[in-house]
Amino acid sequence: MDIGKILVNLEHGKDSSLILEKALRLAEGSGAKVELFCCCYNASLRNSYLLDKESLLRAEHGYMHQVEAELEQLTEPFEELNIDVDIDLCWERHEAEAVVRKVLRFLPDMVLHPIGQHSRLGHYIFDQSDWQLIRECPVPLLLVKQKAWSDGGHVAAAVDPFHECDSPAVLDITILEWARRLVQTLEGDLKVMHSFNVLPHSAIFDEHLVTDFEGMQRKVRAEHVAALGALLEPYGLTTDSPAVTLKEKETHNAILEYVDEAHIDILVVGAVARGLLDRILVGSTIERILDQLHADLLVVKPPGFVSSITE
Repeated sequence: MDIGKILVNLEHGKDSSLILEKALRLAEGSGAKVELFCCCYNASLRNSYLLDKESLLRAEHGYMHQVEAELEQLTEPFEELNIDVDIDLCWERHEAEAVVRKVLRFLPDMVLHPIGQHSRLGHYIFDQSDWQLIRECPVPLLLVKQKAWSDGGHVAAAVDPFHECDSPAVLDITILEWARRLVQTLEGDLKVMHSFNVLPHSAIFDEHLVTDFEGMQRKVRAEHVAALGALLEPYGLTTDSPAVTLKEKETHNAILEYVDEAHIDILVVGAVARGLLDRILVGSTIERILDQLHADLLVVKPPGFVSSITE
């Protein structure tokens, strides 16, 4: 699982210094080829030439030439370190679809994408580009926030051996392998966290469980500890290792708390496809933590994931 190619999605007109700094650090540590990509569609320009297709085409070419020149300047820090770097851009209204199609052509090992604050319900109602990219990107997607990494990258894998997906162990192994790969690249340290929640006494209606609530709690904890221990054994870790944290609370609250306590730079999580109705009613852990998370988020999919977007 080497990182051989990195795709960096840049947003024209916004400060890209931090995402480029992180891409540079990843490329320097892995020897990866980097491609800077920009979807430079401009609605105002398009609307100015709606009735003149020929002038619109000339305006598009001129605008893209300007963006291309700006991207060329951004390659200099990579070239100074002899990192193989290239640029590409497109004129496409739907950014997420453009990025996924670029992924299908370029076949990178990971994608870096800048992430900002979202409206509370906007991603449900308007299907914002960020959320579509999270769902559809077929390779690991690093959501980059405006927060610098520490000198020794603190990388944490958020695993869940009891996840609802078909093969939770396969997804967890993918998460751990990517976390380990980032640790090697950044010369950082690997941490692992898992959270679980025992139902409160008031929510249990089985009279047999009510009479032995503490016993049920002990049993649930023991099952989680055993499953996590079996998952971590090939990595030389145990549930008693200082690098391993178990939290007994709701997953989204546990993750937010843990990231701040452990000063995590990159949190690696798994994404499982959900239906639209399920997302509206429940929401995924990623959707619940992303805006409040004080770390970058690497989202990985189960092996064999295929995007619904095609070339």
